[in-house]
Amino acid sequence: MPVILVVDDNPQMAKLMQDMVQLAGYKTEVAFSGLEGLDKAREGMPDLILVDLMMPEIDGWELYHRLREFTTIPIIFVTAYDTPQNEAKAIALGAEGFIGKDLTPMQLVQHIQFVLEAGNQQDSSETLH
Repeated sequence: MPVILVVDDNPQMAKLMQDMVQLAGYKTEVAFSGLEGLDKAREGMPDLILVDLMMPEIDGWELYHRLREFTTIPIIFVTAYDTPQNEAKAIALGAEGFIGKDLTPMQLVQHIQFVLEAGNQQDSSETLH
């Protein structure tokens, strides 16, 4: 069963995302800061990471860069600041997703499933060559 790491400094939002992901059948870990998320990603190597943009200590952008120093785990930004500029920046960085926090549970789950399935297809095609 895939493990999803939720990184959000807002406890209510983190719990909401955790509940949505667990109801879809995934295991979850939660981190309440970018630094805690970095530590949990190193320790547990989740299958996918949901990252808030605006957090204390290090924001979502910085967390993305630090994660990319040691892993290619798919990262989806989930943010209240879902502006076209932020979405363009996420795409330019190579993030696997960028969605607003006003999403429905079904939208979040579908996005997670799409990213995980795309990663599995890529893994299986790499083993064929």
